[in-house]
Amino acid sequence: MKRFAKVQFALAIVLGVAALRYASAAFGAEGAEATHNELRALKDGVTAAFNKLGASGKEEDLDAVLRYAHKNVVLNAMNGARAVGHDGIRRYFRQTMVGENRTVQSVQHEFNVDALSVLYGDDTAIAYGDTRGKYVLTGGVNLDVKATWLGTMVKENDKWLIAGFQFAPSIFENPIAQQLERTLYWLAAAAGLVGLLIGYLLGRRRKARSLLR
Repeated sequence: MKRFAKVQFALAIVLGVAALRYASAAFGAEGAEATHNELRALKDGVTAAFNKLGASGKEEDLDAVLRYAHKNVVLNAMNGARAVGHDGIRRYFRQTMVGENRTVQSVQHEFNVDALSVLYGDDTAIAYGDTRGKYVLTGGVNLDVKATWLGTMVKENDKWLIAGFQFAPSIFENPIAQQLERTLYWLAAAAGLVGLLIGYLLGRRRKARSLLR
């Protein structure tokens, strides 16, 4: 009888441990899903804010973008420039996307993720994916840009913020280089035509002179 009671007690302990593990795993899965939902909301929010800024070029829309960024955020931009902190971000966007003297008249980006964010504890995450952007430069040049991106997010005061973001455009699919290549092609073709025309006119002039002699 005592042996049977010991067996029951041991079985109860095993089942209890298994139940705790199952509950812990379920709770962890629910917590991770909640975190991913918060990160999705961050991505959707900052994308909408960025595209609104890209369409308007207004300072107040830049303020909306910065609400999603940590105060010590680091940005490696599409053109290779680096901006650090909110003040650095402001200076960069005022040169490129904000105000009358901006170099980019408008821009719209679509950001796609390759997988769920990689979570490091409860307050750090890394996300990555690809993006397609449509740029209209102030001079009227239209560019379609493809790139990959990498973002680091941190949770501070119960809010997820972007701590770092990096664009990585391909050197083999660079729209500016392709535009320059096309321009050089047409310049070379035009120069060739001009050369042929000059040669033709010089030939006629020489022929006319020989007839007059």
